[in-house]
Amino acid sequence: MATITSTGVGSGLDVSTIITSLMTLERRPLTLLQQQSATVQTQLSAFGALKGQIAALGDVATRLADKANWNPVRVDSSDSASVTATGSAKAVAGRHSLEVQQLAQSQTLVSGNFASSTAVVGTGTLHIQQGSIVAGVFTPKAGSSPTTVVIGSGAQTLAGVRDAINAADSGLSASIVSSGGVSKLVLRGQDGAASAFDISVTDSDTNNADATGLSALAWTPGGTVGNGRNMAQTQTAQDALYKLDGIDLTSATNSPAEVLEGISLSLKKVTTAPVSVTITADAVAVRKNINDFVKAYNDLNKLARSQTQADPSGKTRGPLQADSTAVGVTNAMREILRGGVSGLSGANSLSAAGIEVQRDGSLLIKEDRFAALLESPTQLAALFASPKSSTDSQAHGFGLRLKDWAQALTGDTGSLSSRTEGLQRRQTANDKRQTVEEDRIARTEARLRAQYQRLDTEMSRLKGSLSSLDQLSSL
Repeated sequence: MATITSTGVGSGLDVSTIITSLMTLERRPLTLLQQQSATVQTQLSAFGALKGQIAALGDVATRLADKANWNPVRVDSSDSASVTATGSAKAVAGRHSLEVQQLAQSQTLVSGNFASSTAVVGTGTLHIQQGSIVAGVFTPKAGSSPTTVVIGSGAQTLAGVRDAINAADSGLSASIVSSGGVSKLVLRGQDGAASAFDISVTDSDTNNADATGLSALAWTPGGTVGNGRNMAQTQTAQDALYKLDGIDLTSATNSPAEVLEGISLSLKKVTTAPVSVTITADAVAVRKNINDFVKAYNDLNKLARSQTQADPSGKTRGPLQADSTAVGVTNAMREILRGGVSGLSGANSLSAAGIEVQRDGSLLIKEDRFAALLESPTQLAALFASPKSSTDSQAHGFGLRLKDWAQALTGDTGSLSSRTEGLQRRQTANDKRQTVEEDRIARTEARLRAQYQRLDTEMSRLKGSLSSLDQLSSL
């Protein structure tokens, strides 16, 4: 409906001010709804921030609840160009001497020259057998049988043979090397002496002993050129030979794992002098876990305090002040840290480990007590990662307690989710009521303006009539 702006012109009444005053009264229910909506939105934002910070603490607690994270190790090599190593939580601190006499490598064969990768090699069947070669004698791997690779007319080129070998499960990889106008087929087996191979050929030209056709790819240790040994061996298959703390060892690869429990070695080159491999507890990593925990907890504590803060003046009152769910979260998080872990001796509480709760609820690390535990973090591991007990709720560590608490709160059926859903329902209902109020206000204003338009018109008419009477009376 078009707004009437001329009301009061004929009568002289200040109708606009009258209607504005009346509409201010009419808008009070809507204003109250809008204020309630803003409050709910603020609470939703506050609960969202609270939920996010609890989840962050839960992530750190999950890390602390895993015993593997309490024994990180650092592995140093005195000659990292020759030997490197990585460690897991199973590794035991110590120093070891390592010498590398020989690196593991794979058998490599190279064909004769071909004009290009599209040059025709021939058709027939390749028989690839894995095994070992000792003193020039090939011995097939126990329980194995040759891999058959059929080379038909569609795969008879050098590239076709390469692709057919790569597609077969033979343990070989094939590639083509081209240079100086010629191309060669290169066949490489897997690392280790037990992964040597030989290749026999059933040639479609019926002559398996010559060096033409598919027979050009035959290779056997006891053969001769033109009679089963038509590729050149550029590298023999061999195991890595190394000595650890004076013990002679072998490995089919250059990455022997678990020779030392929890340690994976990487052999890079033959050594000329013993290499020291030192395994130590990584105090820096343990300290980071604790620092992350203290920070996540303090961030949550600070947020919870600000959100639930009470202030009689109302100036700095938190949006969740007196909210039972938010206050319950604050009380619960502090209650979790009280007491200790039953069954432990020594550092059986956070305070005993040098992690103290302050008057404002935050945590502070006391270095005089905490630093000593970093050298051997077994007690810290027990304090945070002791497993659950069905009979003693105080037996499981603080990491597990906080992890379970955070997951229960932030899960789909947790109290924070339930509270948030309740606020969202209130917001939806409020939005609907605001729509109804806005419609009522619009109709009320239109009705008042119409009434005052009629009043203005009537008063203008009466004013004209009075003016006419005044004129008649003066005659």
